[in-house]
Amino acid sequence: MPRNPDHRGATREEFQRHERERPIMLRSIATKLEAWRYFCQMPECRRAQACVGPHGEQCAFTFLRTGFSDEERATLKEALVLRLAGASPDEAWYEAERRIARHKAQIEAIARRGAW
Repeated sequence: MPRNPDHRGATREEFQRHERERPIMLRSIATKLEAWRYFCQMPECRRAQACVGPHGEQCAFTFLRTGFSDEERATLKEALVLRLAGASPDEAWYEAERRIARHKAQIEAIARRGAW
């Protein structure tokens, strides 16, 4: 099957499957993060104590955007990259924290030198 260059090498079927599964995955993430407790205004979600509404991805993104600091989001992103590279969960988180701390120290050093 030919690859579709507009979707990073995925076939049309792979892309369509991803688009169908994406809201389900994000609804699951929103449920695990208990976004329904903090951000969702839907009574159905609060009663079910889970994301059951049609906007699971909206809840997940809102939670990630407002429920974490920039540093925590950066650490989470780095840890996910390390997990995809094969690191264990503990190793990925430890290394991500170390990398973010090093990056933060570099930025602070530049700011102290008056480069900004």
